[in-house]
Amino acid sequence: MFHRRTILAVGAALLAAPLSIPFAGWTSPAKSGELTVLIWPEYLDAGVVRDFEERHGVTIRQIPYDSEQQRDQLLLKKGADAFDLVVVNRLNLAAYARRKWLTPLEPARLQHLDRLDRRWLSEPDETGKWLGLPYFWGNVGLAWRADKLAAAPTGWMDFFRPGAALRGRIQAMDSAREMVGLALMALGHSVNAEEESALAGAEALLMAQKPFVRNYRYIDLSPASPLVTGEVWMAMVFNGDALKLREFHPQIHYVQPREGSLLWLDDLALGGRQSGRELAVAFLEHLLLDPVIAARNAESLHFASPNHEALPLTSIAYREDPIVFPSEEELRRSEMVRPVAARAQRRINDIMARLLK
Repeated sequence: MFHRRTILAVGAALLAAPLSIPFAGWTSPAKSGELTVLIWPEYLDAGVVRDFEERHGVTIRQIPYDSEQQRDQLLLKKGADAFDLVVVNRLNLAAYARRKWLTPLEPARLQHLDRLDRRWLSEPDETGKWLGLPYFWGNVGLAWRADKLAAAPTGWMDFFRPGAALRGRIQAMDSAREMVGLALMALGHSVNAEEESALAGAEALLMAQKPFVRNYRYIDLSPASPLVTGEVWMAMVFNGDALKLREFHPQIHYVQPREGSLLWLDDLALGGRQSGRELAVAFLEHLLLDPVIAARNAESLHFASPNHEALPLTSIAYREDPIVFPSEEELRRSEMVRPVAARAQRRINDIMARLLK
């Protein structure tokens, strides 16, 4: 993963002209007996996929994207009818539906919706249908090398105003709402602040941090990750990804800064392809509504499932891990990204564009 889930932010590609982004590894349309899923890389447990394929005699073809912009470009280029299922962050659901990239779900077609924690469910649309169902939720924090840093980071200013030893050793994200939002939080504002004075302060903080940033790209999650090799000592990451990286190096730690964090929520939604609709609904039920499967998938990927009946089926180590499940106090200090006025969104996008120059 990001890769990974970008927080609940409105994709810039929905607001601007299409970007020129290469697509690797997929050009052909879906075939009969094949379920096509547009998804972040490594965001499905292989065993869970294999079980469904064997049970239904089908192939699940995962089409990975490494950014929200690339996901938007794939949908623009191929059309919604090229995909059976799409993983999309909650805030973009309505925008995707308006563009006819998603097909609303009829609750009557789904069994056991009551297994999903209501706090993660979206509101039905005006017709009583669902645009998507919650897949995973989590937060953003800091992954860091305990064998490289003299002291553990505790607040967002340890990331945005780092010490001299961290010059060129920080990895940031390339998504505007995360970077600007957390800079706002570090300065004592809401991550959704729209006032020009707050945004100007966030921009100044980000520009001052820039010499310390190795690059603006989500951290690689393989054994070759710069956080594993030691080229990077601190990175902004999604919580479960820090646990993935720790599998490759025991000195990688994770902290949710004391100010709080951004909470993210990914949904799984039906794409526009009609011929595979029944199979897509069956996979939704398999992955999200079957407690045994939801538990296996969540524990494998180190993220929190909204299926409340899945939790008792996981290991004690998983369900008591504070990285996967922040405390209620940490959740109270955290925020989800909300829509902002078009003027503020343009300002946020401009800040990120200048940062990436």
